[in-house]
Amino acid sequence: MSLGQKIGRLRQERGLTLQEVSEGSGLTPSFLSRLERDKVNISVANLRKLAQFFSIQMTHFFEGEDSQQIGQTVRPHERVRLSLDDAPVQVFSLLPPNGDLEARLIEAIPGSGQQGFSSRGGQMLLVLEGSLRYQLGDEEYELHSGDTLFYRDDVAHSWVNSGTQQAKVLTISVLSGRE
Repeated sequence: MSLGQKIGRLRQERGLTLQEVSEGSGLTPSFLSRLERDKVNISVANLRKLAQFFSIQMTHFFEGEDSQQIGQTVRPHERVRLSLDDAPVQVFSLLPPNGDLEARLIEAIPGSGQQGFSSRGGQMLLVLEGSLRYQLGDEEYELHSGDTLFYRDDVAHSWVNSGTQQAKVLTISVLSGRE
């Protein structure tokens, strides 16, 4: 959203006319109209006048600009650990929260595992290293490095590292029905 659009939205959300903003800020209605339509640029001094009129910080006009990026990087040291440090199964979040996807990296020592039941949506897992025995309801799957499994995440499920080495698994959940 452009700066002009943000100013226009703020004015409309507060139920103000161009004339009212003009009188409160000292800027002409025609200038404000052109600004909202991105036909003119605004100086820092005039932007400060608008911020004072609306009783907001100037940074309000620029908030959310970072979220406009096409991509977002989460470095390994930035991953959020979702398990205790000494747990046999380590779980790391790979994506920022509040999205439509949830991605996790799971590292499990031999013989360890997890069980669960939820109704979040669908889940895909890719075994990066090692082997898993995966139970979905009454069905059992033996998965090895490179195998992918997809299922609706509304059934009871459990898994165990059935191999002799650490297993690494990437899981991606499509979250549905978020509130």
